[in-house]
Amino acid sequence: MLNRVEEYFHLAWKAATKIEGAAYALSQSDDYYDEEHDLAQMELESYIRSIYLFLANIYEAIDQKESMKLLINDFSAAEESGISSLIMLPYVGEFHSEVVGMLSRHQTALADLLGFGEMTGTDATREEQHLERILLNTPKIIFDRGLVPENEKAVRKAVYDVLVHVFPSTLREIPVPQVTKTYKPDIGVQSLKVAIEYKFSGSEEEVKKAVGGLYEDMRGYAGSEDWTKFYAVIYMSEPFFTIDQIMSEFKHTRADDNWVPILVHGAGKRRKEKAKSAAE
Repeated sequence: MLNRVEEYFHLAWKAATKIEGAAYALSQSDDYYDEEHDLAQMELESYIRSIYLFLANIYEAIDQKESMKLLINDFSAAEESGISSLIMLPYVGEFHSEVVGMLSRHQTALADLLGFGEMTGTDATREEQHLERILLNTPKIIFDRGLVPENEKAVRKAVYDVLVHVFPSTLREIPVPQVTKTYKPDIGVQSLKVAIEYKFSGSEEEVKKAVGGLYEDMRGYAGSEDWTKFYAVIYMSEPFFTIDQIMSEFKHTRADDNWVPILVHGAGKRRKEKAKSAAE
């Protein structure tokens, strides 16, 4: 049952990230994002209530009356302030749910009590989830720094500057040699064996080209023992595609299972090449 709870925690954090993205987009006064924001809040509340019920049932099943009472009191206090409310974490620039954090502490206590320990989710899994939330928050990282990127270099530098403080083993452009070419992931987190590729797209065509380039990257990094999981972050200047469309293509083309696409959009514009003079 605790493994099931772990899944709900992951979904809850992803819903929190959706809320942040929709809140950022609300500045555009778009009804679509207003609706998306409300739906994400409903998702988060639903996952939180599911986690609460799971934990309460476990406490009851093992006759932990005092812990059960503490959980009920903690959750009642959370309901008064709004269980789907979020706060902004300094430096990292991501939204945080204090309610999910509180429930996570109860889950840890239960895991220790039942002797599950790391079986409820390894440290690496939790760290990967944290990394994924930061990548999903790329537009907020760019916004907080007042940037209007013109290429992927500017985007990945801003994200790297955050990651290196959260994950000290973060590196840039680590070579992965193959027979005919040496590939270099944009960012790598050595402690997690996770590599990250960033693509900047200022049009629908550039998104398509970026996705096509990912298939070549998959072949280039195949068989690497240093990097076992890959995130492909496509940063769009406008919402040209949805993540569902990209996921559908990944499924249709049978993309490698250890590649996770992330689609985000934020401020940005592709630098236009200077027109050549008539004399040239």
